[in-house]
Amino acid sequence: MKMNKSTPIIVHGLRISKGVVLGKCKVYTHGQEDYQKRLIKKNQINSELRKFEKSIKTTLLDLKKIKKKIKLNARKNIGIFLDTHILLINDKEFTGKIKKNIKNKLYCADWAIFEEYFQIRASFDEMQDAYIKQRIEDIHHVVKMLVKNIRQSKKKKVSLSSLSECIVVTDDLCPADVLVAHQSKCSALISEFGGRSSHSSILSRGLEIPSLVGVKNILEIVKDGDEAILDGNKGILIINPDTESKKYYQKIQRDDKERNELLSKIMAKESFSIDNQKIELMANLELPQEMKILTNKKFDGIGLFRTEYLFTDRPDFPSESEQTMAYKKIVQKLRDKPIIFRTLDIGSDKEIPENIQTGTIARNPALGLRGIRFSLNNQRIFLNQVKAILRAAYYGNVKIMLPMVTNLSEIISAKNLIELGKEQLLKKKIKFSETVDVGIMVEVPSSAVLSSKFAEHVDFFSIGTNDLVQYTLAIDRVDEEVNYLYDPFNTAVLSLIKNVIDSGTKEKINVSLCGEMAGDHQFTRLLLGMGLRSFSMHPSAIPEVKKIIVESNISELEKVSLKILNCVDTKEKHKLIKRLNQKS
Repeated sequence: MKMNKSTPIIVHGLRISKGVVLGKCKVYTHGQEDYQKRLIKKNQINSELRKFEKSIKTTLLDLKKIKKKIKLNARKNIGIFLDTHILLINDKEFTGKIKKNIKNKLYCADWAIFEEYFQIRASFDEMQDAYIKQRIEDIHHVVKMLVKNIRQSKKKKVSLSSLSECIVVTDDLCPADVLVAHQSKCSALISEFGGRSSHSSILSRGLEIPSLVGVKNILEIVKDGDEAILDGNKGILIINPDTESKKYYQKIQRDDKERNELLSKIMAKESFSIDNQKIELMANLELPQEMKILTNKKFDGIGLFRTEYLFTDRPDFPSESEQTMAYKKIVQKLRDKPIIFRTLDIGSDKEIPENIQTGTIARNPALGLRGIRFSLNNQRIFLNQVKAILRAAYYGNVKIMLPMVTNLSEIISAKNLIELGKEQLLKKKIKFSETVDVGIMVEVPSSAVLSSKFAEHVDFFSIGTNDLVQYTLAIDRVDEEVNYLYDPFNTAVLSLIKNVIDSGTKEKINVSLCGEMAGDHQFTRLLLGMGLRSFSMHPSAIPEVKKIIVESNISELEKVSLKILNCVDTKEKHKLIKRLNQKS
């Protein structure tokens, strides 16, 4: 139902990229998908095959034109999102099956494409992981482009090419749409469908376009020309805002502009506190393309590089050589800055394609064969990966991090396999670094409790608070019925974090924190007061956290932090936290 122009309405979506935007909406849809099955006669086969071939050529040309417009210095990183689509269109197995549908089943060209898409989607539906399920979006985007070019009428094409300062509202976004919108200098993106880990969402974050996805029924609510306010910080869209709302958000924009100018000056400084303590600020990344976000940010290295991207979207798993090349490129871009590669972490919300799944599907993946457990159970996969990391380490400052460690035997077994990898490389006379630090993710209570023992066997700790909070409080953070219990300020959680920090300090090994707490400024002073000296976070969070660090006298934070740590009364604790965060 369309809303009256004078009626303000607030809708919610998934936050993808932060920012506040005021502007007019431009509705862009890919059109309704007509899934009706239509058969052809035998004498129409060649005509339908030609339609399909022409569609392939047109779609490839469209994608290559968009890629050509990407700035040269960004083309390598950003263009890879389009390359995913180009590779699929050029995939002989994919196109061959569509052609067979036309020749053998007498399907019209567009139905032949849809039929193959349905077959692929059915196989994806059986998978448990949301991230991998969202890879079907890439295939869906390609299907829509191919079908659109088959059905394209002589009517004027609806285009994303002239959207300067508009808030684009659409049914779905593919990476090509995001790039065209960015090139057209659109202000923000709103999509009815999509998820946080889709390629389009990752690209929107990388290009820092304020965005919301998963905004239900948005096309039923918004029309062309509607005024709107996107609050990417809270994940809301206000349609037809009143005067008061406009004034409120215009002030936020002015404040943000002033704050960003201040933060840019702070980013030029080294991250030392007022009392001259050096604090390490690292970045968390999950794709090579995200390194673009770091271009204008001063940082100390990569505290967590997730390697799962190499294992998804493929029918096999990556070879040692393929992984070496991928890791080497990343290492060389960082020059001498440290980078910590986390070995394959799957299970829970990090599933892996069926090509390397073993055993039965876990009833509770969060407690099943995941992280280091999977690697030790699949030693060939683990060996190939660690050898690749060791080879890449020859070109820079590289460390290896083991995920989901729960006991000492896992550490010893993994380190033995790493040594075996070194022996195999030495035997083959392949260049690699023999001095690579090995550390662990501390993300389960048992590791935190035993951290003083583990510290004797590893070179560093990285506290993964997302899982640590979840496991300590026995709640699923993505379950809407219980996620209100997800409380990083809980005394049990803080005590475990403090224990890990103290254990690392005693054994003189580095302790970093790489969970969401690291990038959330409400925790920065508390963590500093608890003794943390290394933070690893999403690059966009670095400036705000750095501002707090350079304005903090850590010796003054320690006393209040200790009170918070020992406080079990929730109301009193929050009063103390408020008092701590008022210090500057």
